[in-house]
Amino acid sequence: MEPQKWYRFLEIAAAGKGLVAIARLLAEVSGRPVVICDLTLRILASQVLPGNTIKLGDYLPVELPREAVEGAFYRGRLQDAGGELPFLMLTIGEVTLYGYLFLLDAGEDWEPYREPLKAAALAAMIEMSRSRITQEIERRYRNEFVQDILYNNLPNREAMVNRGHLWGWDLTRPHLLVILSLDRQGQQERDETLWERWRQLMHYHLKHQAPEIILADRSDQLIILIPVATDEAGVNKGKIAGLVKSLQKSTAAHLDGRTFSAGAGRFYENVTDLYRAYQEAKVALEISRLLRRRGVLTFFDELGVLRLIFNQGEQELEDYYEETLGAIQKYDAGHNTNLMETLATYLSASGDYNRAAEEMFIHVNTLRYRLKKIEELLGQDLRRIDVLVNLYTALQVKVMLGR
Repeated sequence: MEPQKWYRFLEIAAAGKGLVAIARLLAEVSGRPVVICDLTLRILASQVLPGNTIKLGDYLPVELPREAVEGAFYRGRLQDAGGELPFLMLTIGEVTLYGYLFLLDAGEDWEPYREPLKAAALAAMIEMSRSRITQEIERRYRNEFVQDILYNNLPNREAMVNRGHLWGWDLTRPHLLVILSLDRQGQQERDETLWERWRQLMHYHLKHQAPEIILADRSDQLIILIPVATDEAGVNKGKIAGLVKSLQKSTAAHLDGRTFSAGAGRFYENVTDLYRAYQEAKVALEISRLLRRRGVLTFFDELGVLRLIFNQGEQELEDYYEETLGAIQKYDAGHNTNLMETLATYLSASGDYNRAAEEMFIHVNTLRYRLKKIEELLGQDLRRIDVLVNLYTALQVKVMLGR
């Protein structure tokens, strides 16, 4: 490509004419449709053929290629109303990834498009990095204010309310607090690009679906403050559950089926008490992780006895587990039986013999025999509610200890 065309791309970026102008020039130079997306594949700018269904703000219906064909170039196919379109894709940014640049309807002979794509990607990086700086400044100040709320750092309620007005937030209203954390796959390290894609996705979703909700982030967690008009627990929990379900659906759709876990604190009338809800939501989320739960919403006020044992020392929990379930574990190990699994399934089925037997694919009489053996080993009656509660709690401790 001639040097003057490189300069045209850079002149557009230097003048701050925006991504639309960059897409328009690339389409002119290449003679092909162009789409520029952010990390979530939301379309920020495009120059496409008349009648094409691609629209600004929509998500590009494409699976990102995993392997480059040469250098940083990727090839794939886009499903469109008119059929399949081959594309050539280049990431925008190298050290920091800002988005993706797609050249559609690029045939087998894609060599002529390499230089125009590089020039357009460089110009787009300049434009998007400029926007990112502005967004990051706003994000930092918003996070700092929300952190002051969560750690009760402001002198009084009036100070919180007044600062909230600067952001357009009505902190005279009660707010529910929920923490979201993206579930990791196995023992993998945090993927910074994936996390940023998820944060942007959640921000965009809430901005357009529920703009009254406050979103902040801290470390690898998202913090959501939801304004409510009632103190009715059922109504408020339903609102949280509905929101989390909507966000889970969006996460799965745009991040290859990924899930997140959520913890919710209790309701507090006054914004100055949100620091309590924050600590409770963290505990709910941490207990959920210890119990190996994924993609679930956990309410602090529904944790029951788990809230009490959470802060106990590991040795105390070890002793409690051994005293309560040690005999069953020892018997299973020595006789190659699965009484522990039987007990867990029975309790999970809320004491329903038929359901528990069905889940284990055994006859109900076999289940009864195993439960009788458990009673003999423990010297306790499984018909007593206090015994069942104690055993259920010990099973939760078992998971927490990683047994």
